[in-house]
Amino acid sequence: MQEQPPSEPGKSGRRRVNTRSVVALLCIIAVASAIGIVISLGQRPTSAPVSSSPTPTPARQAITPSPVPLEPEAGIGFSVADDLATHEVVLFGGVGDYPNTWIWDGSRWTLAHPSLSPAGRFGASEAYDPQTKTVMLFGGRLEPGEPVHDTWAWNGTTWVQLDSGAGGPDPGEGSDMAWDPATMQMVLLTRSGVISNPAATWVWAGTHWSHSADGALPAGATYSPMGYDPVTRSLIAVGCCVGPPPSTGAVNTTWRWNGDSWTLLPPTIGAPLDGSTMALDPVNGRLVLCNCSGSSSTQAALWVWGGADWASFPTGALPVAGGTEVTDGTDLLIFGPPKSAAQSQAPPVDAWVLTPRSTWSQLGKVT
Repeated sequence: MQEQPPSEPGKSGRRRVNTRSVVALLCIIAVASAIGIVISLGQRPTSAPVSSSPTPTPARQAITPSPVPLEPEAGIGFSVADDLATHEVVLFGGVGDYPNTWIWDGSRWTLAHPSLSPAGRFGASEAYDPQTKTVMLFGGRLEPGEPVHDTWAWNGTTWVQLDSGAGGPDPGEGSDMAWDPATMQMVLLTRSGVISNPAATWVWAGTHWSHSADGALPAGATYSPMGYDPVTRSLIAVGCCVGPPPSTGAVNTTWRWNGDSWTLLPPTIGAPLDGSTMALDPVNGRLVLCNCSGSSSTQAALWVWGGADWASFPTGALPVAGGTEVTDGTDLLIFGPPKSAAQSQAPPVDAWVLTPRSTWSQLGKVT
């Protein structure tokens, strides 16, 4: 029988120690696992009881977007001028449409979205400046009623403020602006608001308005439409006044501007009563004055200036209840609210053209 080799001293003792360590470690792991399970079960939320009826879902409120207007909605007080640089008509403001700029392209309106704009207003005046190729806008009255006398220019894309009004014309509505090719001036007439005081004349100096000391227009207490007359090659103004005549001059008179002052012209029949807007009719090459205010029911709506006198201009019945004449280069247009909507707060602004047969034809009506 083969003899077994003797064991190395201390080896069996180490085996016993290692076995006990393993057993102890396994016991610790088992206890820890059991404790973890208990803690995990204790932290689980208690299941909510199942309801027999479903939770009702709150009903959503239907949101109705505000309709986008397709045309200006300004019954009175809007300002409008032909932009010869873009061959478009620019309309701004008016009662009910105070802050908006609208562009008329000859067949439809487009609402502009300029990056800068004058505050919403009514009663401002507009005219095209061929030197800067912009449409200038002056004054008016803000929507809350505050009169202003700032000056702005439309460059075809946005508005640019030219003058804040400090030291310039009196603030308020009722002014009229026109370009005078004879003197190369932008001329502004502003009314005083006092029937006994004349209208003041201002000339644009590039950055501000310059007052003409001799430019008082006696018959301009209410409004004084202006236009360039190609027959006499001069700027013509009609002094109109509602109510008693001012102490400084008669009403319904015709005046010519020479660059420094106004000269009274002696027409045989006098100027038409309450002529409120004037523009050139390119078809016959004559200035046409419109009694667009409608305050006189016994007088013809349109009058034509022949260079020395006014004559009635027979046309079809005026299609608008108040409005403004504009020359777009080829035609005489009139913009205003339809007669059927004269009493509404914000009627649309319709566009009409005077045809060669002296009748009115509506343009671009939205249906």
